[in-house]
Amino acid sequence: MRTLSKGTKTLYAQLLVRIRERILDGSLPPGAQLPTELELAQEYGISRGTVRQALSVLESEGLVDRTQRRGTFVRHPPAAQAAERRIGLVLSRLGSQLDLDILIGVESAAKSRGYQVSFAYAEEHFEEQTRDIARLRADRVAGMIVFPVSDVTFDQSIAQLQATGMPLVLVDRYLSDLDTDYIVTDNAGGGYRATEHLIILGHTRIGFVYGSIGTLLTTSVRDRCAGYRHALETYGLPCDNSSIVQLPWAGAPEAVVRYAAFLAQPDRPSAIFAVNDDIALLLMQTAQRSGVRVPEDLAIVGFDDLNFAAHVNPPLTTVSQPRMDVGLRAGNLLINRIEGQGGPKKHIELPTSLVVRASCGARLLARRSA
Repeated sequence: MRTLSKGTKTLYAQLLVRIRERILDGSLPPGAQLPTELELAQEYGISRGTVRQALSVLESEGLVDRTQRRGTFVRHPPAAQAAERRIGLVLSRLGSQLDLDILIGVESAAKSRGYQVSFAYAEEHFEEQTRDIARLRADRVAGMIVFPVSDVTFDQSIAQLQATGMPLVLVDRYLSDLDTDYIVTDNAGGGYRATEHLIILGHTRIGFVYGSIGTLLTTSVRDRCAGYRHALETYGLPCDNSSIVQLPWAGAPEAVVRYAAFLAQPDRPSAIFAVNDDIALLLMQTAQRSGVRVPEDLAIVGFDDLNFAAHVNPPLTTVSQPRMDVGLRAGNLLINRIEGQGGPKKHIELPTSLVVRASCGARLLARRSA
């Protein structure tokens, strides 16, 4: 029996990559029949549901045809004209709501204009992103949308892609040392509004917390931090590096211990602007286990407005960004480029909005004032 690793990638994602690579390198030629769901499940020691997920994605990418009672077959390469109506999409992380919403937006734009989408997930690995870009190029997509990996200001594979003349749009982040079309949200403005809100509530010691994946080299993180700094400076509050804290990403084994140690510091801030909702959630959970009350002892604001934000206890105040619209605008911009629209590179920032809930203490303050 073949085995899949227990690393950061899900079993479904690993199986998807293995089969996709065998199709693209010719190990599974056009017309070849794949083993049945049951056979694949037994071969890799996984559930049929996991196998079915992987095969469904391969079908949506146009790599296989699935026919009831007959089975799953590798598709023959599309005609050149069909290939010209397909775009590639390299996303960041499988299972991320941000990535899924961007995918939905891209697919909406593509379908409305007669295009198909082939997509892959780089899982925040530079080498995986390079391979995904190469595979999509070999698969003759007409243009590409890339959600670049964190912590880099330049990417050679993206630069080479742009040098070939292939239309290219980056989403969520841009590369400081490479000029491309990109669609992002107003991260600096969102960071400013989140911090300003905490200042208006009366906090004078406000921290900014970000993770070990997505450092200040990552433009979305850097710009949110810039908005945080700008708000403090505007209101005449001290802004020093001791208030900007890097903690492990939420999935790291040492995260809980490190977050608890941070919250136990006697001079910790009275309020925190977290770079994203995942970090805000872990701060809230750790605070509850440590006897730190949110928002009475610690006010917290996140960024993203993910689905869970309204349903945690207390509900999370956060900055909402138009995730699907990022994908929709990126898809339309890319297709415009494919269809001949020229002009200078477009740098588009979509607006964000602050969603006030209980975790910042605003409602508590309102009750006290009533």
